[in-house]
Amino acid sequence: AEEDEARLSRLRKLELSAPDEDNEGTMGQKNFLVEEQKKASERALLGKGEDSDDDDELSPEERKEKKVKRLAKLLDAEDKAQKSSDKYEMVRTWLRRMLKEWEIDIDDLPVEVVRSVQGRNEVNTYKQTKMYIKPLFKVLKTKDIERGVVWKLADITNFARQREYIKAADVYLILSIGKAAWPMGVTMVGIHERSAREKINSSDTAHILNDETQRKYIQSVKRLMTYAQNKFPPDSFTQAMEPTAIDKHAPTILKAMGKSQLTGILSNKYEGATDFSARY
Repeated sequence: AEEDEARLSRLRKLELSAPDEDNEGTMGQKNFLVEEQKKASERALLGKGEDSDDDDELSPEERKEKKVKRLAKLLDAEDKAQKSSDKYEMVRTWLRRMLKEWEIDIDDLPVEVVRSVQGRNEVNTYKQTKMYIKPLFKVLKTKDIERGVVWKLADITNFARQREYIKAADVYLILSIGKAAWPMGVTMVGIHERSAREKINSSDTAHILNDETQRKYIQSVKRLMTYAQNKFPPDSFTQAMEPTAIDKHAPTILKAMGKSQLTGILSNKYEGATDFSARY
């Protein structure tokens, strides 16, 4: 008969070799993009647009006005959260505002841009980010999340609000991969207390590797940080994370087409540009 240990080992091998059913990793991203393309084709056949589910009766101008009003409410809620020092609300309102800013920018992109490779990537990245970050909104609302994670997320959002993106990136690295010698989140090894046990602090371990859902929403936070840097550029490249990729989002596409203005290090970039794709 098969021993319990051998049976457990066989089960573990089967779990590790199971197909990706939850859109995980690179294959998951490909599956997501394929699924989005199928949905877009179905909407086109039915003669429906992106907002047809909720806003069938509204014109494009009315839809934008509705979203702008929602954005204003999010700004007010974010200011109130800052004054109350409620870290859960500070994080939640900033993330929701960035998603809404991104959504409005995508809506402003011309059809020919949305249909281009860069445009499709932008739209799909936004949709995937919006989907992956939903569990974070849920745990922030119920406050069912580790305090150490919330404190670091609050630091990230505060630095992003101040346009200190390099500092926000430093905190993100601590949150995602940790800074202790135990990168997988191990804080207890063996059955005996070791002399250096107290040096392994759980706040120094990696949270991004704890589970797949957490990995996805923490990486989505990074995407929103990158978008925020493009929408609200810093005054100096020394404050920017990944300065070579600072202009890879919808705001600079709109600026290159003369449809928006940017400040900071992007204030004079792409002046008079007519072909947004030339810079990719």
